[in-house]
Amino acid sequence: MNMNQGAKIISESIIGTDFRTVFVAGKAYTVYPPTIHKLSGAISCLSGVQEADNLKDVLLSLGESEAYSKALSWLIAGDENLSEELAKGTYEENVNALDEAFSLIDSKVFLKAVSLAKNVSLLAAKPRL
Repeated sequence: MNMNQGAKIISESIIGTDFRTVFVAGKAYTVYPPTIHKLSGAISCLSGVQEADNLKDVLLSLGESEAYSKALSWLIAGDENLSEELAKGTYEENVNALDEAFSLIDSKVFLKAVSLAKNVSLLAAKPRL
């Protein structure tokens, strides 16, 4: 990536022209690059994912789950208020929409965040001796 591409990505993010439109259950939703708050909420919903070679395989590791609609709601609205509405969509629609939403950030960032969340949960669950 050259300096002009980097500047374009940053400026589009700041002015709000960097977004994706996803379709779930026949309805269109706009997803903007996630804030730390939205990303944290989505990751908490997806904490049961398994490690895999790519983001799509990571997302598919949960199988049929309501976690997808909850995580997608976090990325769209910043909370779980849309999760029931999004759950009306198919498993594939929700996974594809999540994959598209996460394409707004580097997948390595997402995978690292999931790994860190797992490590923190393990630390919190282990009793101190």
